[in-house]
Amino acid sequence: MRFIYIFAGMLILAAGACGTQERLNHGNNADTTRVLATVGEMEITEKAINKELELIPPYQRSSFETPEGKRLLLDHIIERELLLLEAMNLGLEKDSFVIAQVELAMQQVESARDRALLQTYYQQEIVDAVVIPEEDILAYYNDHVDDIYYQEHQVKVSQVIVSSEDATADVAAALEAGDTFESVVTTFSEHAPTMPSGGDMGWVTINSPLPYLGEQADISEALFDADIDDILGPFSTAMGVHYFTVTDKRDEGARPLEEVRESIENTLKPTLVNSYFQDTVVPRLRESYGVTINEDAFLPDESVEPDSLFQSAQNLMESNPESAVQYYKLFIQRFPDHENAHQAQFLMGFTLSEYTGDYEKAADAFQQLIDNYPESDFVDDAEWMIENMGTPPESLFIETIPLIEEDVITDSSGE
Repeated sequence: MRFIYIFAGMLILAAGACGTQERLNHGNNADTTRVLATVGEMEITEKAINKELELIPPYQRSSFETPEGKRLLLDHIIERELLLLEAMNLGLEKDSFVIAQVELAMQQVESARDRALLQTYYQQEIVDAVVIPEEDILAYYNDHVDDIYYQEHQVKVSQVIVSSEDATADVAAALEAGDTFESVVTTFSEHAPTMPSGGDMGWVTINSPLPYLGEQADISEALFDADIDDILGPFSTAMGVHYFTVTDKRDEGARPLEEVRESIENTLKPTLVNSYFQDTVVPRLRESYGVTINEDAFLPDESVEPDSLFQSAQNLMESNPESAVQYYKLFIQRFPDHENAHQAQFLMGFTLSEYTGDYEKAADAFQQLIDNYPESDFVDDAEWMIENMGTPPESLFIETIPLIEEDVITDSSGE
């Protein structure tokens, strides 16, 4: 049972370790660290013990920080090193499990490095490179001065609370003697939430409940009538006797631009960063490093039935016309004698014309329909499209109304 306990302890300690050589000193630091034990020619120093202690979770560490605990920890280290030495002596470094674990650890290291590189590049070269134009900041601010950045009349308030007449008298005497409000709070206040911060209650909006106190109309009125640094009180509430001071004020109206500038930048920047990344950085890197994509690898494989392929092409015409054209081409290549092949040829031209605006390629597609499927019902349509592609609709259909001169209009009697 002792072996099981010790071995379990060694596993706990080894789980966070980074390797024997990091934990042990081979005499190089003998002049500055005390050697506690040796395993063959290997020295275990007090520094090694301290490093092991740092690897132990805080809730377990205290039991190893006593002299007895450190002695037990030393035994664990010795036993672990003995097992490691014997394992290496037996050639277990070449064991498939050991090799697999080392490879996995190396992959994790490479993955961690890649994540760090990506985060650093994105922050330094993309996020930090984007500067929000001042006119954009001003425009956003002006658009929201009446909502997001509008503020009601506010005061920032601090308080001291006591619960006895003697304490009330002491507070009054200290304030009258000129002691700072913060020092009076530190000395006398009995309110735990605000005492550590000099009695600070935060910002209070007019006609809103007071923090910790709720609705206190008389106190609120006095606070909003006061000037900065005025001392108000005493006031009695269910919590005790209060003295207040106003430490700052904000007038009703729009918050100053400089006060909200950071908030505006944080709102606008993500969109600009994303645009800069997608429209500038990625295209530049693609061109710089050379990117080629085998688009054919993403086309439907040969097991797809002709009707399904044709329907897929039709579904993509509006949402993804480039892919629709590829699907129509693939349909014609695979099924040139299919009853819908001539229609696929026409729809390819139609997609190029109406959804991508590439009239030259569209004309080629329509001409292939005329040449390859001369009996098709779509030939007339293809010829019309070749002649009229890109022509504004209003130019194609002009209503003409014949002019009738007045002198030829006669009534039914012929007069």
